[in-house]
Parts: sequence; C-alpha cells; structure tokens
Amino acid sequence: MRILVVDDEQAFLFGLKRILNEPEMSVDTAETFEDAIDFLSKKTYDVVIADVRLTGVLQQEGLAILRIVKKNQPHTKMIIITGYGTPEVMQKAYEFGADYYFEKPISTQVLLNTLKEMK
Repeated sequence: MRILVVDDEQAFLFGLKRILNEPEMSVDTAETFEDAIDFLSKKTYDVVIADVRLTGVLQQEGLAILRIVKKNQPHTKMIIITGYGTPEVMQKAYEFGADYYFEKPISTQVLLNTLKEMK
C-alpha cells in the first residue's frame, strides 16, 4: 500500500511515518501543498492522508489536494484530518470525495484500523 501523508507539523509526519512503517506500506510525507502536488505528479497512491490546513494563505489546502487527487487519481482513497474542524469543513470534505474525515487528535489505532479497512 502506497501512502502519502500531507501535514505541516513535522512531529505528526515523523510519528505517523514511524507508526505506518510496516513491510506492506510505503509512506511518503509532504509538509506543503507544493510538495504534495509534486509527489502526486510523480507517483500514484492508494491512500492520501491530508491535513485541511497547511501553512499558506488558502487555509484549506487539504481540500484542494482532495479535489486534485479525485480528479487525477480517482481510485485513490482520501482521509482528511484537521485540528480546525467544523461541520462545514466536514461537509465540504465529503462533497469533494473524502472517504474519511477525522478531527485531531486522532488515535493512531483508529487510523491504522481505517487503513486496514481500505486494503
């Protein structure tokens, strides 16, 4: 399973990469919208986990990534996570095609179980 994790918090990326370090999982990490787009232009992913709010002026870059993934890699599963969740953000995420939406802090066990369901 090839996974891309997009989040502006280095500690979150590092921790998640360690947790997902299993033989059947290959994990790339991106801290910025631009880095995520670069990865997505070069590789196909089974799952993309994206934070809604990355550093930048859009404040909802994760939703932009979601739209790009669903347009260019429609079979890729999307997990949206956020520390700034609102019912409106959740509704947008599902409207744009998110498979799952979680608010931080997210239990690593919940995330692992979700990924296992996606296999």
